[in-house]
Amino acid sequence: MNSPVLLITFNRPAYVRQMIAALRAAKVRNLYVFKDGPRPNNTADYNASKEIENIIGSIDWECSVKTNYMQNNLGCGYGPYSAISWAFQYENELIILEDDCVPTIPFFDFCTGMLEKYRNNIKIKHITGRCPAPEHYIFRKYDYIYTQYAPTIGWATWKRTWENFDMQMREVEPFIKNGGFTNQFSSKKEAKFFNRRFDETRRDPNAVFHIWDYQYGLHSRMNGALGIVPAANLIDYIGVEGTHPTAVNSEIVQLKTSTKFVAKNHPSEIAIIPEYDYAYFCRFIYGNSSLLHRIISHIKKIIKPCRLIRR
Repeated sequence: MNSPVLLITFNRPAYVRQMIAALRAAKVRNLYVFKDGPRPNNTADYNASKEIENIIGSIDWECSVKTNYMQNNLGCGYGPYSAISWAFQYENELIILEDDCVPTIPFFDFCTGMLEKYRNNIKIKHITGRCPAPEHYIFRKYDYIYTQYAPTIGWATWKRTWENFDMQMREVEPFIKNGGFTNQFSSKKEAKFFNRRFDETRRDPNAVFHIWDYQYGLHSRMNGALGIVPAANLIDYIGVEGTHPTAVNSEIVQLKTSTKFVAKNHPSEIAIIPEYDYAYFCRFIYGNSSLLHRIISHIKKIIKPCRLIRR
């Protein structure tokens, strides 16, 4: 598998071992490894860091490995941002994996194929291997779709997408003042939600230290870009330990993966499926925001169900 892969890690050697096994199975030939540094005076971080270095050093298949090991801790915001920016100094496209997700073989094939197919199409921002709702009726027609909601949990993108991305979100204020996402989404609820959410994030001086994907999502959506989601889930999410742990019994952890997926049926045009996007928003974003929003969402679901549609 010749597409370059970036692995982002920190202090979870057990997760890294699972990832290395997946990379070996896929015969990845070009690997970048970015490891964030240990937190100050944290012996466990220091020991885990050394163990991860040993794991990476033991890679035993034909693979070019370039490493960037931080001495200081950058955190969950600037860490991944710095990792991706670093790897794009050497490559024009990347498959990007954090150590809390385990890819299947079809994930690599799908990403490689989509990177090549849409390499020169600036409308497409990235490809995800995460399909949170493979039961949606649209996937009976197409093997992948275009959407504004393509999770960055096992994904691939191009240098052209990452360029001009601003972690400080300085582009938000004038964007919001000019109407923001008013005409961006298929529903007013989505536009209002993201206008508020991104403005709140911009005003949080600590945001850059613990998140990066919000800023990236803003940058992509502001430029009208779309992501690609496969009809089957190709990423096994295992992030039940760490700074942002997920419950073992949560939907994101329990979602099954496909090991036989092949993309054959292509969409007829590059356009979102409004029903899919709105349903995704209701189920995975709006319903999982603040407590107040979760209560409101629950009430609205009782009155008028808002779910991914089966037909």
